[in-house]
Amino acid sequence: MPSVQMRSSPSTSPPATTTVTDLKQRVIACLNRLSDRDTLSLAAAELDSIALNLSPETFSLFINCLQSTDSSAKSPVRKHCVSLLSVLSRSHGDSLAPHLPKMISTVLRRLRDPDSSVRAACATASVDMTTGITGSPFSTISAPLIETLIHDCDPNAQIGAAVCLAAAVEAADDPDPDQLQKSLPKIGKLLKSEGFKAKPELLGAIGSVIGAVNGRNSEKSVLDWLLPNVSEFLSSDDWRARKAAAEALAKIATAEEELAPLYKKACVCILESRRFDKVKLVRETMNRTLSLWKQLEGDSTEISEPSSSSSSSSKSVSSGKRSSKEAAAELKGGAKRILFPAKPKPSKVKENGAKKSQVVVVVQSSDEESHEGTSGSSSSSSAQAKNAEEMALIRNQISQIEKQQSSLLDLFQRFMESSQNGMQSLERRVRGLETSLSVISTDLLVSRTITQNGNHKRNACLQN
Repeated sequence: MPSVQMRSSPSTSPPATTTVTDLKQRVIACLNRLSDRDTLSLAAAELDSIALNLSPETFSLFINCLQSTDSSAKSPVRKHCVSLLSVLSRSHGDSLAPHLPKMISTVLRRLRDPDSSVRAACATASVDMTTGITGSPFSTISAPLIETLIHDCDPNAQIGAAVCLAAAVEAADDPDPDQLQKSLPKIGKLLKSEGFKAKPELLGAIGSVIGAVNGRNSEKSVLDWLLPNVSEFLSSDDWRARKAAAEALAKIATAEEELAPLYKKACVCILESRRFDKVKLVRETMNRTLSLWKQLEGDSTEISEPSSSSSSSSKSVSSGKRSSKEAAAELKGGAKRILFPAKPKPSKVKENGAKKSQVVVVVQSSDEESHEGTSGSSSSSSAQAKNAEEMALIRNQISQIEKQQSSLLDLFQRFMESSQNGMQSLERRVRGLETSLSVISTDLLVSRTITQNGNHKRNACLQN
């Protein structure tokens, strides 16, 4: 009977310890199997199943196992360790709130990874943690990413931090705009830093932050230095930076409803000069952004107010000249600053104090008025017609250039696709050749073994 009593009331701690130990060994074994291409898919599926069925008591153990892998592990191992954070966030939600700082630190350790797919997994995990674990403040995720963005000098870490921050801000329901507003000047200063290399990704993060702030607690002094710095990248040699700068300007136009109209003239002018970008994707982004800025309240087409003595014909002629000059600048593809013309000086009327001269100025015959009006309108119409013809010619030339560029881009894309297909075909052939060589070497080894065994038997028979 004593043995029965021992079995009926066992201690609970040894089985629990055994379970934890077994779980750790199982997770580590699966992580090791991720390195082998033959067992990769099965190991990944098993790890996903483990993550889905974890209890709150085993969260810390599982995350520690993910952190134990270092940069010496193969790329599939590093990538899946980050992807498992997404699985945890989607399946367990706010139960992981106490472990969120450790999960973020796991992501930060992978931002320096040279493999872009690992950094992409970090961005996905940032989104899943933001949307899945809402019990912790957003600053738990954003603050470490901002610190890494500002202080880390590694180019891969800069890219990863900027992409993760932008993705998390875009996904957050409550992105803590006050904290983001305070960090915006620090982030914006990186645009002028020569040590910061990931400028396109940084511009994307700045645009996301501006969109999240959405005009709350905005200060004009911030936009006074931010807009010129962002606008400089509209003429960058990197087309990704040009596109990201245009997208950031679009965010400013939509988010800063009160302050953006103050900068409408300058932004419309510079976007007008860049809307014929040689890259189609950038060109489309520029035009969408230009349309948003033009829709803002206020009139940016009048560069300067005419004097009271200016006539309507002089307005139309000067407007036509300005349009021609802007179009010429667009054809050259330059990003030079558009100079605003000076206000026309009103004509000075010399006063001689004589009433007779006043009468001469005021009293005119109806025939003279009609004659002057007819001649003025005819000259204005001819100038407008000439300007219209010039603009039509310029538009046709621009249209031809766009078609040629589009054709070249399409040709380049087809070339890249064919090259990629060729590389994939070559890779498949190499793999097939490796398999064939492996089979041949196995057959040779078997044949050699059989031959050796046959020789041994023959020698034995001869000796007997």
